Amino acid sequence: MPGPPRAFVSYSHDSPLHKGWVLKLASDLRSNGVDAVLDQWDLSPGDDIAVFMERGLKNAQRVIVVCSKEYVERANNGKGGVGYEKMIVTAELIEHLGTKKFIPIIRGSGKPPVPTFLGYRLYIDFEDDAKYQSSLETLLRELLNVPDPGKPPIGPNPFGPEGNGDIVVGTGDSVLQPARNFPEELVPPSLGDATQAIENLKVLITQPSHPMQLNDLLMPLANEVRSTIEASGITDYAVPPTQEEFVLRVRTADEATNKLSQLFAFGCYWADDSQARTFAKALLRVVINPMPQGAFYQAWESVARYSALRVMYAGGVAASANDAFDVLRQLLVEPQLRPRPSEPEIPLVQFFHHGAGFMQRHWKWLPGRERHYTPLSDYLEESLRPAWRQIANDDDQISAAFDKFEFFQALIYGDIAGDDSHSPLGFWAPLGSFIWRRRDLFDRVRAEIQKSGKAWKPLKVGLFSESPERAKDLIDKLEAFVEAVRGQIGIF
Repeated sequence: MPGPPRAFVSYSHDSPLHKGWVLKLASDLRSNGVDAVLDQWDLSPGDDIAVFMERGLKNAQRVIVVCSKEYVERANNGKGGVGYEKMIVTAELIEHLGTKKFIPIIRGSGKPPVPTFLGYRLYIDFEDDAKYQSSLETLLRELLNVPDPGKPPIGPNPFGPEGNGDIVVGTGDSVLQPARNFPEELVPPSLGDATQAIENLKVLITQPSHPMQLNDLLMPLANEVRSTIEASGITDYAVPPTQEEFVLRVRTADEATNKLSQLFAFGCYWADDSQARTFAKALLRVVINPMPQGAFYQAWESVARYSALRVMYAGGVAASANDAFDVLRQLLVEPQLRPRPSEPEIPLVQFFHHGAGFMQRHWKWLPGRERHYTPLSDYLEESLRPAWRQIANDDDQISAAFDKFEFFQALIYGDIAGDDSHSPLGFWAPLGSFIWRRRDLFDRVRAEIQKSGKAWKPLKVGLFSESPERAKDLIDKLEAFVEAVRGQIGIF
């Protein structure tokens, strides 16, 4: 089975804003099945830049040329790295005149929109951010070799043997309507209507034959969340933290994610493994990955990640309530991100808790959480409880599922991260409300492993190296870590 198509991203370093936009595009490509190669990830200090460009252009199946005004000017004048890439590309174009390897996209372009060495190749317009998703879909369809389904099939000749002389008119609705429609029993929801979205989700969850429709339901909502967060000021990291501003940003994130969280709470309870991948893809779209530049306060870094963490909790707790460990694995382990461009990709659960941002004292600024041992956990449970009432009989069931999720989140994190030399116990994991109200979890889970052995559900989906011994060892380490923390903060 062939692997994902590799696409080399060629662009000029016009400004930090432009570099950030290209990084976002490349991230979206990777999230949608394309092995995007980008210097911000794949070029390290000390690497030979010329060799990187030569290999990248040669080994890629496709090359995405981001044509900004500065890129076009540098290419046409043969300046810098862009000029060097132009020489390599021109040589390949001469050797293979009809190649479709090079895809121009225009972003902040001038006149002409593309450099002369690309000739009259058709470009994709990324100028209008409001049309970003549509332009991205066009690019993805080309890279993944998935034709636009809007082209209608050829019908019979009305005057031939198969025709009856009647000319068919008016079947070209796809010109005016989206190429992919929801099944007849669904109503396309407005982005502001969570009720209709959930009703549609109920239909799609029971019909696994509609994976694209599930994608079409979740991704616009995920895109809306991301756009709202990015436009809200949450990503302004240079403002000195105050309690008032902190609470405002958290509440803004709550409002932005409420609708998507409701869908995750219902969908991840019932989803199968394939459907869980679509939820994980939508979750990855919501993740904000702060890149420090200039003045930068770490409190805002954790708030920026909080939006996606909240959505993950909505789905993770629901999956835990149904013992859906395959869904839990898809949400916490399968999606991967780089904390920084020079660092390797890590699973999402590790990314969220990288640097222990959610353990900081700032979360005690949340109203009524000043004296709480686990202020963020307690706040998440309270704020998401209405969403979980779709799949739980009462609040006690919700609390039990919540603690179970945080317990397994800690075990999974500890398994992935391995030993922590910075911790006195050689182990660290994100903790939650279970450390003060669910001390029996350790013995209960041990008993489950003892009874089921290798048939224990988390092992059957590939967690903990599918080893009962590994799982029990992690439980012992987590319990010792929890007891140490409980002593430090005065829980007896």
